Amino acid sequence: MLRTSGLFFLFIVCSFSSYSQKNAFSFGGGYSLPIGKFASKALDDPKAGMAGSGYFGQVNYERKLFPGVGLRLSANHNVNSTNPEPVIQKADELVNMYRMLLGEEGQYSWTSDAQEWKQSSLMIGPALYIPIGPLTLEAHAQAGRLFITSPKVSLQGTSTSGNNPIDAVMMPVKAQSWGYAGGMSLRIPLGSVVQFKLFAEAIATEATFKDIALRGTVGGIEAYHLIDEKRAVGVINTGAGFVFRF
Repeated sequence: MLRTSGLFFLFIVCSFSSYSQKNAFSFGGGYSLPIGKFASKALDDPKAGMAGSGYFGQVNYERKLFPGVGLRLSANHNVNSTNPEPVIQKADELVNMYRMLLGEEGQYSWTSDAQEWKQSSLMIGPALYIPIGPLTLEAHAQAGRLFITSPKVSLQGTSTSGNNPIDAVMMPVKAQSWGYAGGMSLRIPLGSVVQFKLFAEAIATEATFKDIALRGTVGGIEAYHLIDEKRAVGVINTGAGFVFRF
């Protein structure tokens, strides 16, 4: 009788715990891959983002509103590498424009220092929860605000003639825009409160970067090249993390 009462009490506690766990906090991180124009390294594409792979981190808060349906708030931060080759190509074009004026006949070799693209976002939107045995499949769609910083790219050019050294720089520019995201996660229970999750998510926007330009000096003469202001910024994030339900 005592054992039966104990089991009944445990069942009631577990049922109440399951019912009351309408909130969840999660965090995770992993690998970030640029997509679309953001990943383009085409030298003839004025909207090429020159972005490479990187990493990201995220935190989320979820609130179940109805069975299987909830609201999700997210904060993400992405860091993606930069390929400087298109910028070097533009610097070569500037050199060719000033060759006759400078009397420069040598060929240039370049050294570069490219910082990363940085992107933060605040997103909100609905989430669906589909139980698959002990596992949970979660899917979400969100919209929100993105805060993006373009990379600083520094170039130094040296001519085989030994004359007319070049220093050029593309300074970082900050931009804000509205964007959207969507993704899925598979959640594996590690107990009544904690879940391990594997997830993938895409984040995309089109941002306007004002006054973004390659500026430099060619043998003491100032030169610059304006770069297309509007850029598509898109990434796919894949990673792992933990979910805490309460």
